[in-house]
Amino acid sequence: MIAFLKILLTMAAGLGLGLFITAYALSGTSPFDSARVGPWIVSAHAGSMEADPYTRAIIERSGQIPLANGEGIQMIAWTDDAGRMLNSRCVYSVGPRVPAAHYWTLSLIDRRGFPVGNLAARYGFRSSEILRSGGGDFVITVAAEVQPGNWLPIGAAGRFGLALRLYDSPLGATAGEIDRSAAPRIVRTACE
Repeated sequence: MIAFLKILLTMAAGLGLGLFITAYALSGTSPFDSARVGPWIVSAHAGSMEADPYTRAIIERSGQIPLANGEGIQMIAWTDDAGRMLNSRCVYSVGPRVPAAHYWTLSLIDRRGFPVGNLAARYGFRSSEILRSGGGDFVITVAAEVQPGNWLPIGAAGRFGLALRLYDSPLGATAGEIDRSAAPRIVRTACE
């Protein structure tokens, strides 16, 4: 009887460990199909048939519909330029430019990739609606409190991410094709 209980306990521990490792592997971005451009993570094949099994499983689990390779590129940042996790108690400056694209959006997302709710009901910016300087540069302020200019309200998210979607971009989704100087900088300007 004790041998049976040991076997049962070992099986239960193995099952629990396997489920935990699987959930952990599917909770973020695939390490096999992503490239970094500063703080931005680019999934090279998320919207194509060449996506690795982890990327496909992550997409299936989240219910998101990724951009196909011909449609555009999605870049996600969970940290600022200094490598610190984005936090709703801080103020961030995003800009002054984005990689080449006919149209782009910048939005706040939670850990599952869904929009972050806020009292202002503003979930992101489109390239067609932001205020720009005379040279075409822009600054988007990401903060919980009201800010002048291009303000993206954080809400009560705690930790959050930024999703930059480049539509109809001539770039491929590899880090070698996206110039770091063209990617938006994420600079923490204040923190509680």
